[in-house]
Amino acid sequence: MPIDPPKGPDRDGDDPKPGSTQDMGRRLNGLHDGHPSSPYNEDGSPKSPVTRWQDIELPEPDQQDRPIADGPRSLTDAEHAEHVKEVRTRLDKARSDGLATDQQYTTDPDQVQWTPARDRIQGDLVAEMYGRARDVPCDYRAIIAGGLGGAGKSTVLDRYADIDRSQYLTINPDDIKEEMARRGLIPEVEGLSPMEASDLVHEESSHIAKQLARRAQRDGKNVIWDITMRSQPSTDQRIDDLRSSGYTSVDGIFVEIPVEKSVARADARHREGHDGYLARKSLGGRFVPEDVIRRQADSEWGSVNRKTFEAVKNKFDSCSIYDNSVDGGVPVLVEASQREEEAL
Repeated sequence: MPIDPPKGPDRDGDDPKPGSTQDMGRRLNGLHDGHPSSPYNEDGSPKSPVTRWQDIELPEPDQQDRPIADGPRSLTDAEHAEHVKEVRTRLDKARSDGLATDQQYTTDPDQVQWTPARDRIQGDLVAEMYGRARDVPCDYRAIIAGGLGGAGKSTVLDRYADIDRSQYLTINPDDIKEEMARRGLIPEVEGLSPMEASDLVHEESSHIAKQLARRAQRDGKNVIWDITMRSQPSTDQRIDDLRSSGYTSVDGIFVEIPVEKSVARADARHREGHDGYLARKSLGGRFVPEDVIRRQADSEWGSVNRKTFEAVKNKFDSCSIYDNSVDGGVPVLVEASQREEEAL
């Protein structure tokens, strides 16, 4: 069932500008009934209105740990397992329906040119995040921290690596996904929390992270890249970009855990986040499929992430490896070294 496109002063018969309300009306007209973004069910009946994620009123920070009277209970193990299957099914369908933002808001076949409206949104987000780091010094110092998901990189950086985080701008695509969720920039998928649907902004969050990094590097602002190091070419590129921008200190930190530990921690984080979403205390937990994590296994190094670190560590001024495999334990420094010319 088609809907009338928005009417406006520039409705002159020409093709609407990408990202405009007229363009949105045209695209909605082209959706089949039952499409996740269509306002109609498969039988043509109107869908019931849903609460927008950005309209959810989260509790104040000092109230987030307080139980909500008569609030929803946490899922049982069986219910959680069933929900995980549902999340994967709905995400797969959302991707096939073209809901990923790099499909919706790009204008070229390679999906690298964003629409003017989306480009402005990204620019505003970068400006705000960079503005929060106004007090971070521009000493041309950088740290690249790697490890599997759930390795505990933030814990090591905050408490064990002798780093003053206030002196660095941290760049983490997963943090950007959370920022996008708070702003309502993640496509809505029925039955999923914002962070469960955040894979639909995977390419866009990486693009925003690179924009933020370029802005920081122009000023020589101290940065921490918090990444997985799954890809050696992209890790090499980050190091080379920093060096070519004049960074005189680029250190590497890797936090080691087994692949199966990463699987367990990713599931626990997703479950905890979803319980918070059901209690209206958070925007949910990010979902990472088990097989995606297991594909990062490596027969020699345990993970392709560690393999990448070993391949690039001679490019760092100093490097450290921590083992954080014990849940609730203290990360153990298992290796620390400096480049020979720095040690002399």
